[in-house]
Amino acid sequence: MISSIRFELELALRFLTENRGQTTLILLGITIGVAVMVFLSALIDGLQADLIDKTVGSSPHIIVTRQAQEPLQLPEGSSHTGLFPLQLQRSGNRPIVEWQALTTAMRHDSQLSAVLPVLDGAAIIRRGSVSKSVALRGMALAEADPIYHISDSIIAGSPKMEPGSLLIGSELASELDLRPGDTVMLEIIGQDPISQLVGGIFDLGVQNLNKRWVIIDRTRAASLLGMQDRVTEIEMQVNDIFSASDLAQRWAERLPGYEVVSWQESNASLLSALKSQSNSSYTIQFFVLLAVTLGVSSVLAISAVQKSKQIGILKAIGIRTASVERVFMLQGGILGTVGSIGGTILGTAMAQIFIFMASSDQQFALLLKPATVAIIVALTLLSAILAAYLPARQVARTNPVEVIRNG
Repeated sequence: MISSIRFELELALRFLTENRGQTTLILLGITIGVAVMVFLSALIDGLQADLIDKTVGSSPHIIVTRQAQEPLQLPEGSSHTGLFPLQLQRSGNRPIVEWQALTTAMRHDSQLSAVLPVLDGAAIIRRGSVSKSVALRGMALAEADPIYHISDSIIAGSPKMEPGSLLIGSELASELDLRPGDTVMLEIIGQDPISQLVGGIFDLGVQNLNKRWVIIDRTRAASLLGMQDRVTEIEMQVNDIFSASDLAQRWAERLPGYEVVSWQESNASLLSALKSQSNSSYTIQFFVLLAVTLGVSSVLAISAVQKSKQIGILKAIGIRTASVERVFMLQGGILGTVGSIGGTILGTAMAQIFIFMASSDQQFALLLKPATVAIIVALTLLSAILAAYLPARQVARTNPVEVIRNG
């Protein structure tokens, strides 16, 4: 059996090397085809990873809130400033009382990489005669950094939130002409204005956040908003960003009365763009693979015609038809293997050249996934072997007597 396989392999190599120009051309076609697929995969995967990182990477993947209720109607003339401040009543939000137990349970979920309880409220920040409406966000910086990287985003001042200090975004600081150490007045509906020190200025890379967010310690925010020990939402990041929807569904089943929203639900347009991008890539790769398959099949079909006399003689001296068929299948396997290896090397080199030539303001990392490369190589090899099937069938129908008689 081993000697038979060795003979078939030697014969396949001989057939390929007898017409070096023909073999070189088909190898070049396979190599370029695989290189295009590898480069295209690296380009699309890199673009998608960069897009996801910029849009979702530094933001929560799942947000848990209490299901909204109708705003509470206060008696006329009431000056209620207790557990449910006016801004929460107007928005219909409900505070989460048992947030500590929930965050403890969530942190035991191995699929979650970060859990952040947040207390949100509306406020007005004033300096002199200029005032701006802001989103007051109470959070612990150590818990927020894994999601928002606030400490690394400080462009002036310190990230430490000392008592009586706050962090503001760069856009807001520019509009109010603020610098670290300046004093501002923070006004919360239903309460007297309080003086606060600007401890630091951050740039999160999102204009709306830099313009609207004011970050303070969660305990301090609870005191200012009259919320005691409560939060308004729990934000989470997951290890596998595309599993967020399934994970959100699982937590929604565990938390009746809560609203659990994944980033996929709030970014439908982004998902649609990613899917369209992937579909375009798969379509191009399919036609490239089809061209490779047709090329291998046509070359081996021509080879079968050219070698018909030799094949007839081999069959006449007792070489079995199945063995001759395997010779052509081996040719397809050899072409596919060599072309795939060469194409992978060329595709990787093309990716590196593209990165080198890209301008600095448009540069992003191409992502070459080993699993994707393995799939491309496997599909190319399989296609090349299958492409040899038709020539092999043609060989099976060869009548050695007629071939030898007709020369």
